[in-house]
Amino acid sequence: MRIVTNNPKVNKEIEGQKIYFIDGDYGDVLETTKEMIIDERQVLLSHPLSGSIKPNETFYKSIFLNSQKSEYVDLYSLELIESAQATYNKFVADKATPKWTEEILEDFQMVDYHLVEATLTRIQIPPNYL
Repeated sequence: MRIVTNNPKVNKEIEGQKIYFIDGDYGDVLETTKEMIIDERQVLLSHPLSGSIKPNETFYKSIFLNSQKSEYVDLYSLELIESAQATYNKFVADKATPKWTEEILEDFQMVDYHLVEATLTRIQIPPNYL
């Protein structure tokens, strides 16, 4: 399994997983994930808009992908990521992500981190997806 993230807390705290750290914003995580789906034929294991925070309200995002290269581009994963990008772009066009204080950014890091942690500890992923 691979986690694509721009969250420094996920990058630092999550061990035993392949972390692909993005030095960018939420949109950069979506774009990198799309490139991995196309170029590396990765398959999404989590929805790119998971969580209850609107994409223009938070800076951080973590997305789960399988780590095995598929024979073909997974069209369902591609459709989901492109739909997530359209949603992200719509929200950002309506209202840009605020310039949050460091304290609030740390709160958003914690929220994303807990989503990742809960996924890793509570969800059983079939071995053929890892």
